[in-house]
Amino acid sequence: MEYPLDWRDVERKKKYYEDRGKNVELVWMTPAEFLSKVPHISTPLVSSLFDLREEFFSKTSLGYIRKAFLSKMKMEPLLLDYTALVDGWPSHEGRHRAYIAKTYNIEKIPVLVVTSP
Repeated sequence: MEYPLDWRDVERKKKYYEDRGKNVELVWMTPAEFLSKVPHISTPLVSSLFDLREEFFSKTSLGYIRKAFLSKMKMEPLLLDYTALVDGWPSHEGRHRAYIAKTYNIEKIPVLVVTSP
């Protein structure tokens, strides 16, 4: 199984950040690598990779994402925005998608990485 990436969304989001003078790159990384770069849901003191029990995630979101993966519905890339730090962590989107990708043994997931020029 592969991550069903919506390439049009990649281009739209890249343009959004580039128009604001930021560097943006699509990077493929393991779900574990992404989860190590974002804070745990219950505390910003450790990474999400510290404790991956399903109880820390929204059941509604997980159900929707599981169905999306299984039906190969196109999804947006995950996001790590290093220009907008919160408690020392990059602003991010995609923790639930990374978790599901990890449970489905998907080797690489697409992540837009935003940095300052």
